[in-house]
Amino acid sequence: MMQNMFQEGLYQVFFKEARQPQPTTQDSDTGELNNARIHRWFGTVVNTRLLVTGVVQFISALACTLTTVSHACVRYSCSVSMMTPIWSSLFYVAAGCLAMAVQRKASKLKIVALMALNVFSLLFGFSALLANSLVPVPPAALGSYQQRAGSYVANATSTVFAALCSLGSVYILFLSWRGLRRYSSPHIQAYCHVSQVHI
Repeated sequence: MMQNMFQEGLYQVFFKEARQPQPTTQDSDTGELNNARIHRWFGTVVNTRLLVTGVVQFISALACTLTTVSHACVRYSCSVSMMTPIWSSLFYVAAGCLAMAVQRKASKLKIVALMALNVFSLLFGFSALLANSLVPVPPAALGSYQQRAGSYVANATSTVFAALCSLGSVYILFLSWRGLRRYSSPHIQAYCHVSQVHI
């Protein structure tokens, strides 16, 4: 009998009061709990992976920009239409910087912005590469073998770095989606009062 009274007292004190709605602080506490969980996911669980991916994406985007400019200037006499992949590379630079910032201090707003920037960079980069391959500008006449070889190497290097940026964006999108899906809503287990039969 004493044990049943003790259990009922525990239920009244801890669980019944915790289940009563508190409209002023409950939403803010839930938001802070969500941000704490998201910050833990990006700050400790995927800390190094997100940082390395952001750095690789940033460096690859800079290298893609330089090789795209050198290829367009050598092969197409600095044609502006052949430099359109530069814009996607600049978005990849911004996405890499934001990934490094999210790794330091994560919030739900930053992660949604990171995902949107990576999706936009992927779409813009793919469309820029597709537009360049479908509508080529007549190439300039290259006199020496070294100029032609340098042009091909710059083009291949630009394509490799663009693909590396795209893979980094896909991986960042995967990590961000997984963190948001796992930690956006708190896992609350409701207490169910079990009636006890007295013998």
